Amino acid sequence: MKIILKIPNDKRNGKQNAKKCAYCDGNFYAIRDTAIYCSDSCKKQFNLEKNKNQKWYSHDPNKGIRLALGTITSWEMPEDKLVFSGDLMSIHAELVDYVSPEQLTKEKESIEILKPFSETQELPESSIQIFTDTNFIEVFRISPAIYKLYVWPWGKDNEKPYV
Repeated sequence: MKIILKIPNDKRNGKQNAKKCAYCDGNFYAIRDTAIYCSDSCKKQFNLEKNKNQKWYSHDPNKGIRLALGTITSWEMPEDKLVFSGDLMSIHAELVDYVSPEQLTKEKESIEILKPFSETQELPESSIQIFTDTNFIEVFRISPAIYKLYVWPWGKDNEKPYV
């Protein structure tokens, strides 16, 4: 008497669940339809990366907003205040619209020495906040080549907070 076991993920029975790993982007065959990661190590690494970008205080500026996987967000500014993302020269050109020429020359030095967040995982070393009469601005270096520019206009209740 021969016993044949049917394995759900067996290539012979034609019931394969081809999936893409949420962490490493690799293809794999899953036993369950709900599988997200190709291995336990990818699941662990994903959760470690996710927790690195958690807030150290209870306020989350992006609460209730669905963001693309892997998006590195500011800890102070909601992602809907992002006005530009690009290289260093483009950030300087974009800042001209928001700050005075005198303030821009002062802030350029600070922006150029920012360290990439992807390498340091430290927000104070990777971002700078600029305050003007009309806007709260943040420049955030997320990788060696990419900077993000956030602009949040002051509300009606606080029109000129630094005058």
